[in-house]
Amino acid sequence: MNKTTIKHLRNSCIDIENSEIRILMDPWIFTANEGSWAGSNGDKYIFKSIKKKKIDYVYISHLHTDHFDEKFLKLLQKKQKKKIKIIVKRFKDNRLKNQLLKLGFDKIVDIDSFETLKLSKNSNFIILPQISASNSPNKYVNYDLDTSCVYFDENVNLYNQVDNPYSIKDVKFIKKKLKEKKININFDLAFIPYCAASEYPQSFIDRNRNKAKNKIIDKGLNKFFQTAQSLKCKNLVPAGGSYKLEGIFSKLNRYLAVPNYKIIDKYSKKINNKNYVLRNTKKEYFEFKDHIINLIKVDYVKYFDDVVTSNNKSTSYLKIKKKFKKEHLIKYLENTEKNFPDFKKKLYNSTKTNIELCIWDKQPVKIRDIKYKTPKINHRISFGTTKNITLKIHLYYKLLIGLMHKDLSWNAVQNHCLYERYPDIYDPDAVFWMNLYKNKFKNS
Repeated sequence: MNKTTIKHLRNSCIDIENSEIRILMDPWIFTANEGSWAGSNGDKYIFKSIKKKKIDYVYISHLHTDHFDEKFLKLLQKKQKKKIKIIVKRFKDNRLKNQLLKLGFDKIVDIDSFETLKLSKNSNFIILPQISASNSPNKYVNYDLDTSCVYFDENVNLYNQVDNPYSIKDVKFIKKKLKEKKININFDLAFIPYCAASEYPQSFIDRNRNKAKNKIIDKGLNKFFQTAQSLKCKNLVPAGGSYKLEGIFSKLNRYLAVPNYKIIDKYSKKINNKNYVLRNTKKEYFEFKDHIINLIKVDYVKYFDDVVTSNNKSTSYLKIKKKFKKEHLIKYLENTEKNFPDFKKKLYNSTKTNIELCIWDKQPVKIRDIKYKTPKINHRISFGTTKNITLKIHLYYKLLIGLMHKDLSWNAVQNHCLYERYPDIYDPDAVFWMNLYKNKFKNS
């Protein structure tokens, strides 16, 4: 094996290649989250590159569409013809594997946490589990949804945390488990999340969003560098959680808590106790030989830059033809909640937050000074419990119908809404509960 090249393309997408194999991690090319996250032109670069070296494996960490790009995966398989093996965790919930099977991928390698998968004679792969859950784990919710990974061969040891919000305690646990398996934990290269994709603060119209943005960036970078110190990696790459909003949502981009490399580098220079070198993958990619790094100037950045357009073709709920009818929607909401199973009601009541749906006949982001206006429908979700926090969710009526009656995921469209929160206390369980706000009843 001559060398191992490692290219960080965008977000959590990493391209690893040596003389034996080529593996893509979380390839994200096209728009994500129902068209509200900007895509790129990276397909052109990758499809050209497979003429020189085919892709043997694709690792998918979890179901979110900035990691699991169905459109790109189908095109990739069609373009390169050689069968691709998809690596996923052996989750208790088989949704990811089942979706891959529906897409026509029949070479799926699902492995357990900390199991070593031999990709070739010298190349190895290990999946790391999700450890941290929400602030108040609940028996009704399965938190085994996400993964991180380790790749190693005779040239490089690589750690990729993806989106997992590992604490310092979690990192120590991971290192201990790997050490027990006699895995070298002196990582040559580590990809660590430096920001978290969220609708806060850009979608919160009652906040000072610039102030909140700076506070979150500071908090995120502090954790990023603490994780790096605990991991003790040689070379550090900020990765994961980076995106730009697309179409009508792009006006909120100035409030995104996603720092550029210049801000990250400035923050890094304030820290005295460093055992790593911060790397800018917009400028360089890596060649490793016997754990020695060689930096090479990138020639593909333009392909993977976010392309923000006014296109909304990927927003499926816009195709819903039902007209806005206030009385019908109110009855629809009432029947939905009346028919909810008890476990949904109990789970909602166990949260600290009242959710109010402020329903509009157009996209809220298009409504000027929306917080001073009255929504077409104001509906409080209530199952008899009084709570101390109120979260107002401003949403388009077609989005509501899509959420309740179609196969639309709340995780994919949270940033299609605007919010107000009183007082300013984050309750993750209440937001997570919106995934259960579905109507599957024929009599509604």
